[in-house]
Amino acid sequence: MVSSEQVERNRQELQALADRLYSELYEWRAKHPEASLDQIAAQVTPRRRRLMGEWIAQLACQDGNGTVVEGISCPHCGQPLVYKGDAPRQQEHLEGEIELKRAYCYCPACQEGIFPPR
Repeated sequence: MVSSEQVERNRQELQALADRLYSELYEWRAKHPEASLDQIAAQVTPRRRRLMGEWIAQLACQDGNGTVVEGISCPHCGQPLVYKGDAPRQQEHLEGEIELKRAYCYCPACQEGIFPPR
């Protein structure tokens, strides 16, 4: 579980990102007073996806990033997993591009890499 201090840091990071994106959009709009609704939307959409991607990543790791792997077994063969460190994992979602830094484990028996839950 994420500590209350980490929750607050996450909130502050998300708020700071939202503030930067807000400023970027207002600066862009001031420089483009004749912009059409479609042009405005074209500026908003990638920024919204960035903000939502960060928010989704924070929520996905709310219970940790899976680094506590003691006692976790391979879902395929049941053998103990070997922790190989934290690895970034790119994921695209309808709401945004997400980079999760999750624990990466390896099953020596199956010779497969796994990103275990929690």
